[in-house]
Amino acid sequence: MYTEGITPMNVEPPLNHSARRINYLAAGLKATKYLEVGVAKGRTFFGVKVEYKVAVDPKFQFDLTQHRSDSIRFFEVVSDRYFVEQAGVERFDIIFLDGLHTFEQTLRDFCNSLSFSHDRTVWVIDDTLPSDVYSTIRDERKALEARKDAGGQGLSWHGDVFKTIFAVHDFFPCFSYCTLSTNGNPQTLIWRKPRRDFRPKYDNLELISRLSYFDLKENGSILGLITEEEGLALAIAELT
Repeated sequence: MYTEGITPMNVEPPLNHSARRINYLAAGLKATKYLEVGVAKGRTFFGVKVEYKVAVDPKFQFDLTQHRSDSIRFFEVVSDRYFVEQAGVERFDIIFLDGLHTFEQTLRDFCNSLSFSHDRTVWVIDDTLPSDVYSTIRDERKALEARKDAGGQGLSWHGDVFKTIFAVHDFFPCFSYCTLSTNGNPQTLIWRKPRRDFRPKYDNLELISRLSYFDLKENGSILGLITEEEGLALAIAELT
């Protein structure tokens, strides 16, 4: 039994939903190489059990010297710089994108990471289903203040990352995806498999960039919501 805020010596803290899902994918796909963009304190990164891991973040919130090894590499730079400087160096089995909570940066991270992938790579994109209209505000401080001013509670913040999935839907027909809607913060899995029923909804990136929370509510089916168990099993089955 854990006491909140205290982890007993020699006992690992429980995994968060991200690490749990990624580990399940890693086991099913026999993944050996993992890339995480947006690491912060490293709760997900250090919980992931993959042989070789790469972390990218402009400012890590932990002491790197305590974790360096031949199997773990840290790049304390913005993701754009990492992708440019490391282009062509290696390819990953699982790529977790959890950087800036903005449509433009998340879409750019996805596009840049394509050259770091292979035919059986799975992407996990965080924060793709905002909890309310305030959660979609691109600035975290403003989002929390707006919710509080309206009498709401909670600290959830997702930004407008959800637009990235609308862009994938309309402009990446050779990729399949689904959004895990249970057992933790919703996240979207993406993998290479053509969608035979492809038909763009907006066919316009500028229009997608201007979508609101209410547009999402009206067209939420585009996210491909599915339970965690079904989504993880689907991705593994289609890649193995």
